[in-house]
Amino acid sequence: MSEAAAPLFVAFDLATARAIEISIEGTRIARIRPVEGGRPKLQVAPAFWDIQTNGRWGVSFSDPSLTEAQVAEIVLAQAGMGTARLCPTLITAPFEAMKHGVATIASACAQNLDVRRMVLGIHLEGPSISHLEGYRGAHPQSAVRGPDWDEFERLQEAADGLVTLITLAPERPGAIAFIKRAVAAGITIALGHTAADAETIAAAVSAGARLSTHLGNGVASLLPRHANPIWTQAADDQLHATLIADGHHLDRSILKVLLRAKPRGSCVLISDASPLAGLPPGIYGDWSVDHSGKIVVTDTPYLAGSNRDLSTAINEVMATDPSLPLAEILAMTSANAAVAIGCMVPKVETGWPANLIVFECDDAGFRLVNTIVDGRVVTPGIEGVQPA
Repeated sequence: MSEAAAPLFVAFDLATARAIEISIEGTRIARIRPVEGGRPKLQVAPAFWDIQTNGRWGVSFSDPSLTEAQVAEIVLAQAGMGTARLCPTLITAPFEAMKHGVATIASACAQNLDVRRMVLGIHLEGPSISHLEGYRGAHPQSAVRGPDWDEFERLQEAADGLVTLITLAPERPGAIAFIKRAVAAGITIALGHTAADAETIAAAVSAGARLSTHLGNGVASLLPRHANPIWTQAADDQLHATLIADGHHLDRSILKVLLRAKPRGSCVLISDASPLAGLPPGIYGDWSVDHSGKIVVTDTPYLAGSNRDLSTAINEVMATDPSLPLAEILAMTSANAAVAIGCMVPKVETGWPANLIVFECDDAGFRLVNTIVDGRVVTPGIEGVQPA
């Protein structure tokens, strides 16, 4: 991918349904004015917010050997995939590994202003998840443990306050009290990798949980037909839901049901990019990439994150439910994520940060043309090719 300044361009704005000329100065949108004439082929919308990405090119944010250079490389590479803001995500790991991961991310942010701008905060997916097979997914069982506020405070101190989002299983002893305390401290709590019953999920929502992590995944293959964690969370209008629409994690029929079950504005598309994202097919220790690009725990059917970006998710949702307006689908990649984690909604307006996607969309689908990240134009990167 390459970068350049973005002083001026014309595109069709989905939010206002008009052609506009956008002028950018520095990191912000300086001016917007209507343009007369036909509808431009290029369209513009807020750039993606990806609140769950675990790494890339064989590097995990949970890796005890993670370096600041690796963090910067992975974070900055997201711009080539349409993403301007993201939450680096750590999965369940021993305390020292998680401490090293969050401290390294915080250090990378302190060293590089571009990285700091792009990082919304850190997402801890675990360690307080279900220990049960299937619900636990690809998380190592040896590191799964109950919620511990003292441990969290030590992680947050190491993270320089950057931990923003925590995924946990509310059935863990002490989880409801932990949720209340975390919410009071400004942390967004998501429910995921959980075998909780309806009463426990309701208690978690009452305590302040507001999000379901990759709804429809992180559960056992065999579930009760009706009363199960998927349908209970899908039916709760107070819970936003992140969805992995990569063609592997959710069958289109299930994706369609979940999209329709949640209130408008409540669905958030995530990449859930695996540490193996971008690598060619092969066995990489405990995890593998098959020839379809699917990433699994080696010799098991359990998925271990995704190998697709949010452009793929947009096309998957468009194919799943053609009745959905494009503007509503694109909101699932930006505005809905901002609302879910309590941030200001990104907009294509004068004075706002110049974080935009420029794209084409027709009968052939959605195609990313450029990303503008804090005023810099970034051309799409090449999946599967690690930068030099």
